Amino acid sequence: MALLAEEIVEEWLNRQGYFTIRGIKLGVHEIDLLAVKPNEGVVECRHIEVQASMRPVSFISKVPKKLQKGGRAANSASRSETELVE
Repeated sequence: MALLAEEIVEEWLNRQGYFTIRGIKLGVHEIDLLAVKPNEGVVECRHIEVQASMRPVSFISKVPKKLQKGGRAANSASRSETELVE
């Protein structure tokens, strides 16, 4: 899944005029994508980390703090309509 997500992001960056390099190793770390684009005499560089999930609910809307204090986990998936609005 991660490889597919990186390919999609890389394709989008290429269509925006960026030259991309994938998988650069820095010691024990790795950069998912490095994007470079010359822009009016200045080189624009972007370091991009890609993450994909089949269940991204906790990233879209966090559980409100008052519910977390009441014992609800911060990453629990089910949300009521009111909680989503908050």
